Amino acid sequence: MEKTRLKSPEQFTGFDRELEVILDAVPQPIIIKDELSRFRFLNSAACALVGRARSDLIGRTDYDILSAAEADRIREIDKHVLRTGAELTFEEDITLPDGAVRNLATQKRRAELESGGAKERLVVATILDVTACRKAEMELRISEEHYRSLIELHPQVPWTANPSGEVLEVGPRWKDITGFEAADALKRAGAIHPDDLDELQRLWSRSLSTGEPLDVEFRLATAEGCYRWFRSRAAARKTEDGTIVRWYGIVENVDDRRRALEAVKESESRFRAIADDAPVMIWVTDASGAATYHSRLWLEMTGQTAEEARGFGWAKAIHPDDRQKVECGFDAASRLREPVRVEYRLRRTDGSLASVIDIGQPRFTSDGGFLGYVGIALDITELRNAEQERFLAQKQMHHMARHDALTGLPNRQFLREEFERTSDKIAPSTKVAILCVVLNGLKAVNDAYGRATGDLLLRRVAERLRNCVKQSDMLCRLGGDEFVVWRTGINSSDEAHNLAQQLIDAAELPYELVGTQVDPGVIVGLATAPIGDQSVDGLIQAADIALDQAKAGGRGTYVEYQPGMDAHLQTREQMKVSLRRALVNGELEVHYQPLVNLHTGRITTCEALVRWTHPERGPVSPAEFIPVAEETGLIAPLGDWILRQACMEAAKWPPHVSVAVNLSPLQFRNRRLAADVRDIVGETGLAPSRLQLEVTESVLLDESDNNLRLLQAMRELGVKLAMDDFGTGFSSLSYLRSFRFDKIKVDRSFISDLPAGRESLAIIRAVAGIGRTLAITTTVEGVETEAQLEAVKAEGFDEAQGYLFARPMPAGQILEVIEART
Repeated sequence: MEKTRLKSPEQFTGFDRELEVILDAVPQPIIIKDELSRFRFLNSAACALVGRARSDLIGRTDYDILSAAEADRIREIDKHVLRTGAELTFEEDITLPDGAVRNLATQKRRAELESGGAKERLVVATILDVTACRKAEMELRISEEHYRSLIELHPQVPWTANPSGEVLEVGPRWKDITGFEAADALKRAGAIHPDDLDELQRLWSRSLSTGEPLDVEFRLATAEGCYRWFRSRAAARKTEDGTIVRWYGIVENVDDRRRALEAVKESESRFRAIADDAPVMIWVTDASGAATYHSRLWLEMTGQTAEEARGFGWAKAIHPDDRQKVECGFDAASRLREPVRVEYRLRRTDGSLASVIDIGQPRFTSDGGFLGYVGIALDITELRNAEQERFLAQKQMHHMARHDALTGLPNRQFLREEFERTSDKIAPSTKVAILCVVLNGLKAVNDAYGRATGDLLLRRVAERLRNCVKQSDMLCRLGGDEFVVWRTGINSSDEAHNLAQQLIDAAELPYELVGTQVDPGVIVGLATAPIGDQSVDGLIQAADIALDQAKAGGRGTYVEYQPGMDAHLQTREQMKVSLRRALVNGELEVHYQPLVNLHTGRITTCEALVRWTHPERGPVSPAEFIPVAEETGLIAPLGDWILRQACMEAAKWPPHVSVAVNLSPLQFRNRRLAADVRDIVGETGLAPSRLQLEVTESVLLDESDNNLRLLQAMRELGVKLAMDDFGTGFSSLSYLRSFRFDKIKVDRSFISDLPAGRESLAIIRAVAGIGRTLAITTTVEGVETEAQLEAVKAEGFDEAQGYLFARPMPAGQILEVIEART
């Protein structure tokens, strides 16, 4: 019940004052309501009818002036008129708030108001208070029979005529509605509008000849010189044998109603124009579901004509596969008198299909009778296409996120999800096994034949492994050269071992790849556990630990994880944490070992060597913690710290003594390495020529072009460069051709068996000869005996380093040793 006043009367009506004046002049009550049945306008006659001022009624509803039952009934009629656009004419008894009962003849039509660019549908009600007429009819029916017919015709201006149609008398109100005297009524036939005269005469002649009642509307000239619409109705009084005795008729002024109806028709026309231009398809049906109206968009989209779509023809435009669903949806909604919403495919004129959502609302009469539906059909083809594309993209992304792009195998994420999904379905008395399969030699294949061949090898390996496993097993690729097989329902470790051997046997057979045969090796690490004891990541980690053990056995080896196998890994992880803390807390120290000039016996260089005394473990070997530093990325800050400490200490030594600092190959990944060396030398005040940087040949193996540029940049600073561990690599001599080092240091492995070792002696003799030929300083490491010293002196080496001269010592002691050999 809408009883709340939403706006002031002036804001709510939306009508011009001139129109209000015109409507106030109409003697019949006129009421205009909006779609919520709120009064938008009442003319003076309507206000007088309900006994309320206009200002008290604008914005209110029938519930404010009528009983709830009567207001409900009127509200339903308004809804019906708004939905269907049908014109309704009816008489009803209305009980006013003061208890008075009025008999009203009401005509309702739908109208449309345009205001501010927006259109609003309205209900226009023209009311004729026939209370007095009905009362008079009752009285006349009792008193005079010949007046009964006249009263029953709802007279306004009564008239009578003889059987031949000659008008005998006209009521006295004739002058009120025409402006002419009643006596002149018989002379006014010539005042009928020419366009209406022939039709009026035809209908009157037919009534005279057949005795049928007359009901006709026409325009008649008035005393004001204009035409107004009048309605004339007549009925014949006959004798028992059917002879016409007299004609009784009434004439009423219907000009206001006709003009209002014309306005409503114009509004309906505008509505249809709006509906036809709407971006949605609008439709209306009757109670049987037969369509009575489809907007232009439906007709254009389906190619149907208005006649073809009428009735149930609209269903022919629906895709046959969807037709039954649509019909069932409408039938079910119709039975329950509920709104309907269905989605279906509509066949377009060009044969393509459009996705449509159809929404319909039921229409009812004032007494609850079902009239049909009015609804809209929305074309959602683009939305559904976008949703489908988004669904396919999401599905593809979901698949890509859980599968290896190269082999199509599931990845680690898929394995995790499947493990969680199926764990509770595995027999509790059995075990699960994870087998990590690693392909050896993939890098060699990539380097030798290209990555495309390496990728082909991985796909072939995946095919062979797939053929080895059961349908219930899961084969995954975790990346690189590593595959994983997950098997459930294992009763013993032997079954896992057999599977590991089967995988090795299948994968290690030679492969024919684009005319090239490759023979990679395979190793397997496996782990088993009762279901629920381990997560899938825990099992993979255990299998990886076993895999590390299997690598020591070479290709074709498999190892099962055993508890305690990862102890060294845990120790290594603890060392990573401790080393990071040591670097921060100053637990590291630089020691120095002298290099002696074999020609003068003086110390010419001291090599900086980092030492670490763990607060709990005591001294930790560099061979143990330097690889950890390289693995964790700590080698960069550690290397900078050693270099800075060494340069600061060397600045205190005699000018002829240099300091040698080892550089890790990983430090060359820093593109600013040469700039960092320049900055440290500048900060410490050490002459660049007194700094020797020692590198191994692996520096020239990895990204050699970039590393060569860094070496050249450091040489341009004036720093000396030495190749450490000379002779232990594969291409040491070739590297001397690609870059001119200032010094080469022979590895201690060639000194330990001197002077007896003939092969070692031959090698150091050759190195010494190379140094002399290329003018490169030659140094030997690991000299521990006088015999070894005499052997290297005899071959012409320039420097020697080893325990025979001194062990590495703290910075506080090295200066004394230098001065003692000066």
